[in-house]
Amino acid sequence: MSLPEMPAPTLVADAAGLSEMVSHLSGQSAFAIDTESDSLYAYHEKVCLMQISSEERDFLVDPFRFESLEALGPVFADEGILKVFHAGDYDLACLKRDYHFTFVNLFDTMLAATALAEPNLGLAGLLEKYLGITLDKKYQRANWGERPLKPEMLAYAQADSHYLLQLQAALTPLLVAKGRLDIVQEDSNALACNSQPLKNHTENVWRIKGVKDLAPEALSLLQALNHLREELAEQQDRPPFKVFSDRALIEIAQTKPNFPQELDLLPSLSAGQVRRYGKQLMHAVNTWRKKPAVVKRSRVERHSDAEMKRRDLLSEWRKEVGLKEGVQSNVILPREMLEYIASKPITHLEELRMLMAASPRRFERYGQQIFEVLQRRKP
Repeated sequence: MSLPEMPAPTLVADAAGLSEMVSHLSGQSAFAIDTESDSLYAYHEKVCLMQISSEERDFLVDPFRFESLEALGPVFADEGILKVFHAGDYDLACLKRDYHFTFVNLFDTMLAATALAEPNLGLAGLLEKYLGITLDKKYQRANWGERPLKPEMLAYAQADSHYLLQLQAALTPLLVAKGRLDIVQEDSNALACNSQPLKNHTENVWRIKGVKDLAPEALSLLQALNHLREELAEQQDRPPFKVFSDRALIEIAQTKPNFPQELDLLPSLSAGQVRRYGKQLMHAVNTWRKKPAVVKRSRVERHSDAEMKRRDLLSEWRKEVGLKEGVQSNVILPREMLEYIASKPITHLEELRMLMAASPRRFERYGQQIFEVLQRRKP
């Protein structure tokens, strides 16, 4: 079954439309949310479109038309309204960064699918399996910052939120049957609470792939080259990787060219890039050569042997239980919770209960086992 015809969405682009949408959402028991951003096209990415769907209506909000979207804050924070996301960590991080929203009462369909041991966790695969609907992912990497948005792009965006409530309804009874609904709800609400606002892009040489393998001199040059890339990317409002690839910067840092012609020999630099940026690259190299800076490697915090032992014990335990129950180990004990528990020496079961306070049903199900695992000692 291909994508069925959806009702026309309501485009929200002015204060009256925003007020009408908020009024509608305030009377709902649940609505779904998705967003589109321009991370592949801008130096500082931003939310470019917000899709919100109730059972009756789909809204497409153009944030570029508003100085503030704070009117949405109360409905997002309303504990009486269920907010449904799919893989909502990125959406939440973007919405918190751009609008400082708080989210309460969340259900994430990807977390639900993970708890059901679904092999395909993508939205398209789940909609096809459970609703018989085939999504067209043609615009997955589109530039959502452009205006006006094409009608087919708006239809693509609408579909990403339109079917989420139906998917949540289809997955819920299966979670109930497996006794995992409460844990998925706990993990979804933890996601809403713990997702941190996404930080704006900043210059950081340590994010470059391959940086850790460089000798000190090459690392020093790489920092100068990366600074040039950041300046160019910000001027052009493009992601840095669209100016030069990480690999190109590494190759220049390792070869330390003396002449522009040497740039043509580097496999990761195109002829067009050399023509456009060759003089600036050589200027950066020559400036660095006159006064190379010393780059100090960041120190990695080392965990104690006791903490590492607890991590190993918990990792092995959750892997074994996951295999036994037929789910990913992260369903048994999420990585963040594992690390938090491992960071504390636990001598009483009540201490573990307090550490797992955000997931009481998981404690009820696995707390005694976890406690017993933590009491193991090396022979």
